[in-house]
Amino acid sequence: MLSLQMKSGEYVTIGDNVVVQVFRDSGPQFRVSIKAPREIPIVRGAVLERTGQERPDGLYNRGPRKSPSEQIRSARKLEEIAKKKEGWQKEAEVRSDAMAEMDRILSNMDQNSAEIRYLRFQLERMVQASNFNKVSTGLQAG
Repeated sequence: MLSLQMKSGEYVTIGDNVVVQVFRDSGPQFRVSIKAPREIPIVRGAVLERTGQERPDGLYNRGPRKSPSEQIRSARKLEEIAKKKEGWQKEAEVRSDAMAEMDRILSNMDQNSAEIRYLRFQLERMVQASNFNKVSTGLQAG
């Protein structure tokens, strides 16, 4: 099997009377023009496979490769996602540390005071909400 890389507008000939020309469309799409005698059937592979015929041996079985610019965009998106996740994890650690410190301070105060009981209640609500967010976002306690 011959495999070629071609630029838009380039063509190949097959024998004396078949010409195949490639045109770049938009994005990953391209067009193929085929000039051949009417007695030579030209059928898309997808149509043949839908009718039950086997895929010919020797053909590549993978989709089109991403262009270098698409690869760079994908890598940048992955980096952005990783940075955001790292930021969320740091924020969660800071909140957890702050809540632990508030708990320590409250433990050293007079537990019979109504204000202290109310602060303890609010702190417990924050801890519960924080634990819920860890579970729902997949973050784990550090």
